[in-house]
Amino acid sequence: MRILSKRAVPVLLVLICFSMLGCEVATSARLEPGPSFSLDGSGRLVSFHVYGPRQGHKIATPVDDQSLMWSIAATNDAHGALVTGMQIAYGKVPTGYVQKFPSSGAALPLANGQVYIFDAETTGAPGVNGFFYMDQSAPILIKVPGLCGSSSAGDVKPVKCGTNEPYVEPKDLEKFVQENRVR
Repeated sequence: MRILSKRAVPVLLVLICFSMLGCEVATSARLEPGPSFSLDGSGRLVSFHVYGPRQGHKIATPVDDQSLMWSIAATNDAHGALVTGMQIAYGKVPTGYVQKFPSSGAALPLANGQVYIFDAETTGAPGVNGFFYMDQSAPILIKVPGLCGSSSAGDVKPVKCGTNEPYVEPKDLEKFVQENRVR
């Protein structure tokens, strides 16, 4: 009798749940060295974006298209691949996708000591996004409490969520990362 691999069991369960019960499983992401993003859930990946901090900042601002570092989209705009078991390595375009930004050449390099945002847009289930800190050894998934993006005339500014007050970055970013690490 053949036993399923540890990776195949969650994929099988999601597919059974999705097909037989019609349930929706929100997209989740696990961060790995590279960085690389391991996705799971019942949706289909339409696009994937990574945003970086603007000059003079160390933390990326949500929804700031002017700070895009890398972006891909499904070649078939209406549908993408199932996210279950999907692996996306930063700067490497998976089969069935095209690089949207930069329009040519390689993804912009990620710098150590900076906080970036990834955003996986999906159909059929909620997508996922999050912050990650580029450490010298590996990327670290973190939360950045209270940071939102406020837009006026297309210019996104970092603000405290629910206010128009400017978001002030922590003075000791490494300490902030350790205190807000997602475990």
